[in-house]
Amino acid sequence: MTTGTTTQRPRTVLYVADAEAAASDGASALEAVDAGRERSVHAVTAVDRVRNWAPEADCVVFAETPTTAAGSSLLEVIEACGSTPVILFTDPSFAPTAARSTDGIDGYVRRNTDDAVAHLADEIEWVCRDTGDAGSADRAASTPGPAQRFLESVPEVVACRDRDRLFERLVETAADALDCETCWLSTVHFGEFTPRATASGVSDDDLEPVSRDGVRDETLQTGETLRIDEIASDDRLTAPLDGVTSLCCVPVGDIGLLQVAAEEAAAFDDRDCDSLAAWCRVAAAVLERIDDDASHRTARERLQRERDRLRTDRDRLAGKRDELAAERDRLADERDRFRALFETIPEPAVHYEIDDGRVLVRDSNDAFGEVFRTDPEGADDEAPIAPGLEHRGETLLESLRAGERRQLVSRRETVDGVREFLLTLVPVDGGASDGGAPDAHTPDGLLVYSDVTEASRRERAVAAAEARLETIETLVDEEMRTPLNVARGYLELAEETGAAEHFAEVDDAQKRLRELVDRLVSIVRRDDVLVETEPVAIHDVARRAWVTVETDDARLVTHTADDRVLEADKARLRDLFEQLLRTVIDAADGTDCGTKSGNETVGPADADTETTVVTVGATDDGFYVARRDAESDAADADDGIETDPVPDQLTAADGTGFGLDTVERIADAHGWNVGVAADDGRIAVAFRGVDAGDAH
Repeated sequence: MTTGTTTQRPRTVLYVADAEAAASDGASALEAVDAGRERSVHAVTAVDRVRNWAPEADCVVFAETPTTAAGSSLLEVIEACGSTPVILFTDPSFAPTAARSTDGIDGYVRRNTDDAVAHLADEIEWVCRDTGDAGSADRAASTPGPAQRFLESVPEVVACRDRDRLFERLVETAADALDCETCWLSTVHFGEFTPRATASGVSDDDLEPVSRDGVRDETLQTGETLRIDEIASDDRLTAPLDGVTSLCCVPVGDIGLLQVAAEEAAAFDDRDCDSLAAWCRVAAAVLERIDDDASHRTARERLQRERDRLRTDRDRLAGKRDELAAERDRLADERDRFRALFETIPEPAVHYEIDDGRVLVRDSNDAFGEVFRTDPEGADDEAPIAPGLEHRGETLLESLRAGERRQLVSRRETVDGVREFLLTLVPVDGGASDGGAPDAHTPDGLLVYSDVTEASRRERAVAAAEARLETIETLVDEEMRTPLNVARGYLELAEETGAAEHFAEVDDAQKRLRELVDRLVSIVRRDDVLVETEPVAIHDVARRAWVTVETDDARLVTHTADDRVLEADKARLRDLFEQLLRTVIDAADGTDCGTKSGNETVGPADADTETTVVTVGATDDGFYVARRDAESDAADADDGIETDPVPDQLTAADGTGFGLDTVERIADAHGWNVGVAADDGRIAVAFRGVDAGDAH
């Protein structure tokens, strides 16, 4: 930028023409034009004078038409000027020939046009903008131009870590480099350009926020520099300050505009604008880095808070584990206390006798009939064994003969549905004496039924919770420690070096932490929590599970007419059917399998080859899965569909030798009861306790 202040000397210009009058008139006109810095123009006609005066001049104007096509006079002047810039001021028709004849021309202005002398003055300012006040090469080297001043200030700006400090340095450097104190930065704030930083020549009270509408907003949106040489003749905006004539606006990224103003017209040229644009690009890059650093600091603080929260959760879970362990011990003590009281509390009980090597029920108390709604007593040798011990006759017999007190767990259908009981076998007398071999035995004993349904559920829940907590403890203590340490290490490196690549490692560590947290949540929700329920048709789920099970030559039969729709976790219900179907066809052999829906059968063509039929149907309060061997009931004409395969009295898997832990756990999660009945060639598993509201 050039100004008309008294601190700058006039530029020295040699005006070269062939005739004395032409040289004198041209020099006077150039010296009188009001554009750029004040000039001292000397008329010259001889090449020798050019050679003598050129080293002390800022610029030489060749204002004559070349004498030959090769421009011999122009070549002589260029040679005489040496390092002093030469501007060709001639008719347009001679410019191409002269330009091809030499590469020593630093500027070119066409004559015989409107405002040709004013354009020549502008060209002189452009060519001489970095020559300084001395006019010689030595003085030009001692006074740095705007680009050099901007370049020297780059390290200080790059070192800024604060937005406000960056804005101050941005404005201060621009004002110093362009020798103009009317400089300020306006940033976008709520739809306006609001002054944010000003140079010493601008007071904060002098500037007001201006709307984003208009040419300033276009400049910000396009990223192009806005230069106005004469504000009074430009209707795009008004003067921002009193006395301002020319203005240069340069975008700083997308946050605002750096504005430089001057009282002189056309105070800024293309090089000023280019230097300012480059300076603002540097500032925008530094600002982006400052914002990234702030984001990284926020992320680091968030990670630290998350680490502290996880540590708190770990301590809380450890405390919860201790509480659950205490609850487990309390439940164990409570169960032992219940067992000690079975002989005196009014629990269901039966009296056994050994008759000819068999254990028969001889009596039962009133509570037994009230709970089971049946009388197990028998008047002959065919009297049934007590419910829950149908398949444990030998165990019962051995315990009675040995005089041992034993406890068994069994599930049994009662008036309140399927319940779990603790069966306590108490010999009436005797047993082994002095801890040695049995020498006295009692022929009878008592079997006491203690309802432990809820206690057993709690015990299983505690065991499952303890297993989950142990897994959580391992994940928190072992697997989460490593990404935390990695994140902390890279955060320290990033803090020391400021290198952004370390935050990528922090982000990876954070991702691993999120995955571990998801695993923790999955573990916590495991088993006893239904993730999502929806209406599910049991026959549809059963058929989908059937195709995933090794069924050999078994055949699946479903009742389309009595299908039931339940509110259930579809995935968990399918797991239940897969486990259950594997169990009920475990004894089946063969290679083919089929499916029957309603009265239509899909399966082996030859029904005589069937060995196992699996039926899925609905009951009044639930559904069942039953298996029968074809040979065991040849009297059933139609696949056994018409006969309800679920007997009135049900026991549990522990009484039949089936492993249905998974089935029971899924049923418990849905709030259903499970009962099992089995005889030669037939097995039935019924699910009760399905509320009417669950069906659709």
